[in-house]
Formats: sequence, C-alpha cells, structure tokens
Amino acid sequence: MLKQPEDLLKLQSDMFSASNAVVSKTIEHWEKLAELNLKAANDGFNQSADQLKALFAAKDPQEAAKLFAAMAKPSTEGFTAYAKDVVALTNKAGAELTALAEKQIADGNKQLQGAVEVLAKNAPAGSEGAVQMLRTSLSAASAAYEQVFKVTKQLAEQAEQGLAAATKATTGKKGA
Repeated sequence: MLKQPEDLLKLQSDMFSASNAVVSKTIEHWEKLAELNLKAANDGFNQSADQLKALFAAKDPQEAAKLFAAMAKPSTEGFTAYAKDVVALTNKAGAELTALAEKQIADGNKQLQGAVEVLAKNAPAGSEGAVQMLRTSLSAASAAYEQVFKVTKQLAEQAEQGLAAATKATTGKKGA
C-alpha cells in the first residue's frame, strides 16, 4: 500500500520502466522483421536479375523456353526459409514480451498482497472475515492467472510444433 509520496513516485517510475521495456522490445523486433523483409526483397530482386540475364543470354528459342519454364516454377525453399525466420523472430518476441509481462504481473501481485496485509493490520475489529475473503479471492485470481498462462503457453508450443512438422513435411516431399 502506498504510505508515502515517495512510494507513489517509485510506483510511477517502475510503471514507466516496464512500459519503456515493452516498447523497446517491440521496436527491436519490428526492426529485425524489417531487416528480414528487406533481405527477402533484395534476394528476390537479385534472383530475378540473374534469371533475366540467363534468359537474355539464351542462344536459341528452345533454351529460352526451358529457362522460362524453370523460372515459372515456384521455389518453396526460399519461402520456407523466410517463413521459418519469421516464425523464429515472432516466437522470440513473444517469449521476451511474455517474460516482461510475467515480471510485471508478479510485481503487481506482490504490491497487491502487501496492500492487503497493510489493510489487514489496520482493519477494524470484526473485519477479519472480510480480510480473509479478500486474501482468498486474491489467491484464487492468482491461481486462475497461472492456469490460463500455462494453457496459453502449451497452445503456443503445440502451434510451433505443428508448424515445424508442416515445414518438415513440405521440405521432405520436395526432396523425395
């Protein structure tokens, strides 16, 4: 519980630091995604330029037709590598932001528990039942949050495993 103005200033400072950390991580990962997209665009441009050079260097129409047919076939390797990089970047960003959120929630729970304890010490006689109900509600809410977070984490892991299996199946078919 906030007893002094300094406590309020510290709380505000902590909240600003937490918000700043989230924004910084978000920007960091957006920058990485932009770099990945620029690299993919550059690679695509270079591949197109190389294909056009080969097409212009063809000696006869049959060779040009073969080159053109080869160029028309989609390349799953490049897309698969790009998708893997995007997924890895997204997973890393999610993990880092989740860790920040977990820390913030844990800190908030500690502050709330501290406030309940101060309330309990200063509560009028006969209010022990209400204070106990508040403590029980706080414990139940914390347990519910932990369960939801655990299930969410499991779902994210299953989705990542499914994507990995799909990627493996796609690249496995290509090599067969």
